[in-house]
Amino acid sequence: MKQIDYEFIRGDTKKMRKFRPTTLDGEVLELSNSDNIYFTVKNANRVAKIKKSINNGITLGEDGYYHITLEAEDTEDLDLGTYQYDIELVLNLNPNFVQTLINGEITLTEDITRKGDRI
Repeated sequence: MKQIDYEFIRGDTKKMRKFRPTTLDGEVLELSNSDNIYFTVKNANRVAKIKKSINNGITLGEDGYYHITLEAEDTEDLDLGTYQYDIELVLNLNPNFVQTLINGEITLTEDITRKGDRI
């Protein structure tokens, strides 16, 4: 598991680092339609503020990597400060296989031009 931290301005569009699930041997995992990847951001009270999954904010690019983009509306109404996030892989095996691929912190800093300031 990798820990990757981000700092960016609240309300900005942010492309997260691209990634792809691999085996312990480093071979790329091909996911089936019943497998999923989840991206969750929680505040200090452990309340989920952002949730994304494959085809709901997580996309598989032509480069073979998964991409997550935080849109402006994902963070524009959040409080400034530090949030915890993780990216979790769930393979539909019997029983399900769950692995955290990446985790870290997202620190939101102050934005000067807010949504209401745009003319």
